[in-house]
Amino acid sequence: MKGIHSRQRFREIIDRERARADRTGIGFSLVLFRLEERNRKTYRTLYNISVELKNRSRTSDELGWYDQTSIGAILLGTEREGARFFGAKILAAVPCKNSAPTVEVYSYPGPKKEGMEGDPKEARKADPRENEAQAELGAEPAKVSLESGTDDSRKTLPPVFAHQLPLWKDVLDVLAAIVALTLLSPLFLIIAVYIKIVSPGPVFFKQERIGFRGKRFFCWKFRTMKPDNNASIHQEYLKSLIREGHQPMSKLDEKRDPRIIPLGGVLRQSGLDELPQLINVIKGDMSLVGPRPCLPYEAEEYDRWHAERFDTAPGLTGLWQVSGKNRTSFKDMVRFDIRYAKRMSLWAEIWILFMTFPAIIQQIRDHRAKSHESKGGKPIRSGKENA
Repeated sequence: MKGIHSRQRFREIIDRERARADRTGIGFSLVLFRLEERNRKTYRTLYNISVELKNRSRTSDELGWYDQTSIGAILLGTEREGARFFGAKILAAVPCKNSAPTVEVYSYPGPKKEGMEGDPKEARKADPRENEAQAELGAEPAKVSLESGTDDSRKTLPPVFAHQLPLWKDVLDVLAAIVALTLLSPLFLIIAVYIKIVSPGPVFFKQERIGFRGKRFFCWKFRTMKPDNNASIHQEYLKSLIREGHQPMSKLDEKRDPRIIPLGGVLRQSGLDELPQLINVIKGDMSLVGPRPCLPYEAEEYDRWHAERFDTAPGLTGLWQVSGKNRTSFKDMVRFDIRYAKRMSLWAEIWILFMTFPAIIQQIRDHRAKSHESKGGKPIRSGKENA
């Protein structure tokens, strides 16, 4: 139907408006009209809704199919209350003899982070849609549900705004993780015995992280630091990297971190300490390829656009990891992660997996060169510098 976008195009527009809202702080609302199923009887209802949407929407609004049984409207600069009443007006104007649709309202972004540019309240003042609808309807409509709560969208994201992970990614992750765990089990045992010998305490280290769509999970690693170390050191260092924005994302290892156990730096630089995360991959918390898993206190420092990293599952490796990693800044890392999430493909997945091994070798060379220089030796050429 003319004026109603296809599912793919509507998804692209949602992504575009999310990016715009992250930059400006002025959000939008998504109103979805859902039916339980789509058949000849309900198709007429969807058609009537689409006609009514075209008649009542503004030129700045975007209309499209969300899925086979849902049609939606993106109301730019409209807060959730105004979107609720807009949905109620549409619902009241459409005859629903066979089956009544449900109306869901989602607003983006959530509460504004202090210090951000733009003010969603200004958008509300500029859009009298809420007052018009409230004056016309009076009472609050009972059939309209408000799905977006008060959670900060930097941490959690309603599924309607998030991407769906492709089936091939799930299949590749599980199969490859099972094969890797089987083949690497002797190495697992060697590393575990070594850690137990050189350092008292547990072999594994469990830490809460934030993953796909803001879901929290526990990430597993081989322990490479002394037990009961002061985590505030890393927390302050990571915050400084985020706030600086352009400072290279070098690890504290490169500054001779005293908390690391003997040969712990080797395990960290080679990525062997992260092998237990294959269990997270099998459980579905992580993927083979994706952004670095985010720490909760790290997310507290995020601007809204940084949260687009959560549009895909975190990974053992990723586009950022094979694109310079410790030579890049925090903002570079986020841009690499967002680029991966938006351009995800099977061939890109395979390319990143293969490029991980030379990237690890280069990372070890860089670390050796810096360690040598810190001891007063002559600079060691560690390979071609990334642009």
